[in-house]
Amino acid sequence: MDFLDRKAAPLTAEEWSRLDNAVVNTARSMLVGRRVMEILGPLGSGVYSIPYSIFSGKSATGIDMVGENEDFVVEPSRRATINLPILYKDFKIMWRDVEGDRHLGLPLDVSAAAVAANYVAVQEDNLIFNGNKELGHEGLFTVKGRLAVKAGNWEETGAALGDVVKAVGALSEAGHYGPYAMVVSPALYGRMVRVYGNTGMLELDQVKAIISGGVHYSNVISGNKAVVLATGAQNVSLAVGQDMVTAYMGPTNMNHVFRVLETIALLVRRPDAICTIE
Repeated sequence: MDFLDRKAAPLTAEEWSRLDNAVVNTARSMLVGRRVMEILGPLGSGVYSIPYSIFSGKSATGIDMVGENEDFVVEPSRRATINLPILYKDFKIMWRDVEGDRHLGLPLDVSAAAVAANYVAVQEDNLIFNGNKELGHEGLFTVKGRLAVKAGNWEETGAALGDVVKAVGALSEAGHYGPYAMVVSPALYGRMVRVYGNTGMLELDQVKAIISGGVHYSNVISGNKAVVLATGAQNVSLAVGQDMVTAYMGPTNMNHVFRVLETIALLVRRPDAICTIE
């Protein structure tokens, strides 16, 4: 971790701890993609890329009395390699703020670090859900081979539940039997927070009865869109090289510049374990 140059920063161990907690707690409260997929790593800050297998379609499973049929083999349809880009945001702490807080006996103001972590967390979810064309990264809403169902009018009671049933049905036909997780746009999430018929239950609760892996919303999903996925690292996972951390960039005009950074990439091993609703 020497590349972070944290020892060169004019912060005490207690101040570093306060800053790190601000970054971690902010990211933890905001990140949505990590709530619905497993993490591979941390693999190391110097890892530029990672190879992985991609599987497509479904095949029969053997059942007989001797087990000598060699046709029932799981093998990847292809191998791919994906780069792990750096997601980062810099922030500055003024030298007078550090000296002033210490003089008054106040804890170090780490609000700038929390804001920087906020930006990095949003960038992470944007990469997971929407991908990045410039880097050649596909997201859950853009990956080739995903399933898709047309969204109904969620202004109408029961439309959300109906679309979820269709999405789960499509995933089941593709050989993915759950558990499922769902992430929707804020607009669609709000439309599920209403009483379903005369049941006395929210439509959101009806959806959660099917989506046992959790129903979440993300602000990086725009419009009227949702995604349902069969969870598990065999389907989708997040490769983490360097998990979110703060580095010291050095002094600038006597003030102190820091960087919140991480390296990540979305691994989609089975694209047909993803079904978008849009």
